[in-house]
Amino acid sequence: MIGLKRGTVKLCEHEVQWEVEAQNTINRLKHILGDVIKDIQHVGSTSIISIKAKPIIDIALAVDDFNEILSFTKELELNGFFYRPNSQPSIKDQLLFACGNFYEGTGDLQTHFVHVVRTNSMDWINYIYFRDYLNAKPSIAKEYEELKVSLAEQFSSENGRVGYLNGKHNFIIHTLRKALAESYLGKIVDIKINMPIGSVLSGHQNITYPINHGFLPNIFNSFGKELGIYLIGVDIPVEKYTAQIVGIVHRYNDDEDKLIAVPEGLSYTYSEIFEAIHFQEQYYKSELELYSHI
Repeated sequence: MIGLKRGTVKLCEHEVQWEVEAQNTINRLKHILGDVIKDIQHVGSTSIISIKAKPIIDIALAVDDFNEILSFTKELELNGFFYRPNSQPSIKDQLLFACGNFYEGTGDLQTHFVHVVRTNSMDWINYIYFRDYLNAKPSIAKEYEELKVSLAEQFSSENGRVGYLNGKHNFIIHTLRKALAESYLGKIVDIKINMPIGSVLSGHQNITYPINHGFLPNIFNSFGKELGIYLIGVDIPVEKYTAQIVGIVHRYNDDEDKLIAVPEGLSYTYSEIFEAIHFQEQYYKSELELYSHI
């Protein structure tokens, strides 16, 4: 089954046909748009193996310039892809094209959404990370399915879509944070230090940094903040450092997580790391996760 009455919420068991239809749609768009497309992939719940989903195919399409794809608006519409300006007022820096006989004026079904984003933007990264993370973590995917089922029951009536989407928001944001942070576990990264040893936290004169703290330049979380890092094992103030990511601090009452980095070849116990970051993490409800392969 593919397609759902506009505004309604209904979940179906996962179908292999969804992936087939997604690939057919991708091929059609490639034929129309050619080199304008820098990347294009099947995303959303129908791309997550084995979980229930609304039977609507979501496609993420990356372009360098929105004006390039807007120049194809007429041709896209002739092929069943209808541009929907202002249909997502809360979502910035994306374009939406939709398919279904609702848009053709002959029925009430929506079948596909094509989300156009900028190449390598956080919107693109979020679509891919969320899909890949849930496919790699069946237990998290199951949690997501259970939430969706509960929300679908709560917002099953016509025009329940807004409540359904709002209900998923916090889960998606938290999952994207974990997916982004976990993607760096075990990797060697270049850190820019913004709070070297001895720095005093602005507005908090009682917090002095006993370790270096920095971030990954141009790597942003879902709230637009550069991904922060505690650097352990370097006993002098530094401006930059190359180190290995060995853990994550998941914060449950804040909008960012922190990575833990150490010089390559060094290792620390859970207790040693926890003690090193306690100066700041004592003010948060947080959990320390260490990379198991170090």
